[in-house]
Amino acid sequence: MEQWRERKLYPLFGVLTIAAIFFFNFGDHISFSIILWQPNMGFVGINSTQFVIIEDDEKSGKKVKQTTLYINGWNSYWLMEESVWKSSRSKVSEMLKRGSQMGMSVCRTWAFSDGDGPNALQISPGVFNERVFQGLDYVIVEARKHGIRLILSLVNNLNAFGGKDQYVRWAQKAGYNVSSSSDSFFSHPVVKDFYKAYVKAIVTRKNSLSGVKYSEEPAIFAWELMNEPRYMD
Repeated sequence: MEQWRERKLYPLFGVLTIAAIFFFNFGDHISFSIILWQPNMGFVGINSTQFVIIEDDEKSGKKVKQTTLYINGWNSYWLMEESVWKSSRSKVSEMLKRGSQMGMSVCRTWAFSDGDGPNALQISPGVFNERVFQGLDYVIVEARKHGIRLILSLVNNLNAFGGKDQYVRWAQKAGYNVSSSSDSFFSHPVVKDFYKAYVKAIVTRKNSLSGVKYSEEPAIFAWELMNEPRYMD
């Protein structure tokens, strides 16, 4: 009987050995920080002139229960940038934790960084830095963890973090006849298509940590199409 028990452990030892070899050879390229459980959070909707949280009714299971949501929030544009590097993610967690402790409910932050910088999210039209995208994944997971909802801004009117100027330069570099005015962002069909494709990539993104699509994530309160938009001409 003892020998049978020992032999029964052999497959387990084999699996563990293979796992150890795999980890030590490829561990730097693998993320084990998958979130298996997240707090329940209802989506935000509207009821006349009020924002409401739409939650499941415990008896029927239907989304009928509504609680009024009062907005009390702040702006921390830098959350994704700090989440790119794991060594600075504690700053993001601490900010969201403090906001929650102060009774705040919504945080506005950047979901863009365009160009060729080391922390750029969109390197070129439709080409993304997965490491930076995972930083944004982390921001969303931590926001939900602390009961904070996010307003995600999708492009900058200003030049910081690329902005609409970067989109215009991309179109020019691709050989299109685009005016050097940054306001071409609003009118040139190629530039507009670049931006639409970016929005689609963000909205359909599947969070690498939680497995939840951004479009199905209740912690995302709203999408801001542009930061401080204006038509300069």
